Amino acid sequence: MRAVLTVWLVLGACTTGTALAQTNLGDVADAPSAKFQPADFDLLWATVDEVTRGKVGATKAWENSATGNGGSIKLLKVFTSTDGRDCRQLRIDNHAKSLKGSTKQIVCATPEGKWMLDAGAQPASNPKP
Repeated sequence: MRAVLTVWLVLGACTTGTALAQTNLGDVADAPSAKFQPADFDLLWATVDEVTRGKVGATKAWENSATGNGGSIKLLKVFTSTDGRDCRQLRIDNHAKSLKGSTKQIVCATPEGKWMLDAGAQPASNPKP
């Protein structure tokens, strides 16, 4: 549940206008992810997992035929964080009904191998080979 809430809040920045994005999270009720069902988040995270294991530039769409919600994930960057974690920068585009949004987010691998949002992760100055 915590992961779903975290995703909802961070992806809430995916809005239709840039003015709302400039006000931090803005009105998350107007974000596509505010309309997502648990199954939508399951599909989104499964897509994140698949894309993060690919090469930079990899893109994959996801769609929930039951809700009509969907989007796409693109891998923009792969890096090792300053604290040694395996991280990825992603472009996330989502839609729910007439709402559309786009954002860039960073995810880093947990020791258990799951991807967690981490907006504060920074690339190490001397990445591991």
